[in-house]
Amino acid sequence: MIFIISSSTLAQAPSIAGTRSDESVRAAAKIMVIPYNKQNEDIRTVLDENPYIRTAVSKVKEAFDQRGWSTVDFVANLRAAQANAAFTVDRQSNFKSDLLTTSGADFYVQVDVQLTTDETGTNTVLNLTAFETHTGASFSNKTGTSKFVSNDYEKLISKAFDRIQEEFLNTLMVKTDEIREIGRATIVEFNLDENATIDFDSALDSGEYLNELIEDWISTNAYKGRANLTGILDNKMLFDEVRIPLYDQETNKPYNLNRFATEVIRYLRSKGVQASRNIHGQKMYVTIKQ
Repeated sequence: MIFIISSSTLAQAPSIAGTRSDESVRAAAKIMVIPYNKQNEDIRTVLDENPYIRTAVSKVKEAFDQRGWSTVDFVANLRAAQANAAFTVDRQSNFKSDLLTTSGADFYVQVDVQLTTDETGTNTVLNLTAFETHTGASFSNKTGTSKFVSNDYEKLISKAFDRIQEEFLNTLMVKTDEIREIGRATIVEFNLDENATIDFDSALDSGEYLNELIEDWISTNAYKGRANLTGILDNKMLFDEVRIPLYDQETNKPYNLNRFATEVIRYLRSKGVQASRNIHGQKMYVTIKQ
């Protein structure tokens, strides 16, 4: 990954206190445990139709809770999403993605269980995969198995999980520590309103080009300077990864993308550029309206 650093005009962009890299608190990442669903399978009904998967999800979440991790309850978030008018019929294809990005979870662990029975017993295969919610990056993957002459699915799943639990959780701990060190990954997109009178190549009153102004501010205020500019089109400027801290570096309170968006909007307005923002999970959209 190539991180952007602009040396020529870096001093022009002010540094905000909330993202300065002198972190003083060890912040815990949030985890949500969800069931695996096939392409044609509705995640909203997986637990109801597969009690053994419900058992597996519960056991994995319990293991995180016992270790003191901060967990986000899948069922509670699912019910809230179903009751939310934003999750309408026209968004059903994106339901899982929307559920994850609005959950507040930094990671999610996908649980899959396969059970096969023959004359020698019941074979259980438990597969766990951890992903970073906002980038989709896979951070830990383990498969546990157990086989016994039994139909007690809870015991079978527990045995399979016991064989991989420590290694899986320890691997994930390393990855969450990495987020603590380098920040949470977010996506930041700048768009031009259809009625905007300027574009990204417009020179402002200060003499700076709009794209230069934005790039310098992002590279200055991304946590520890970690940001990646994907490209600039006629009406769009996209950063596919901008890191923000889990905790405000000045106040030690939780830091979120809304705070970051407020700062960039304030800065643009100080330069005479009117803009608005829209936050969806860990994606930030800024619309240039001038």
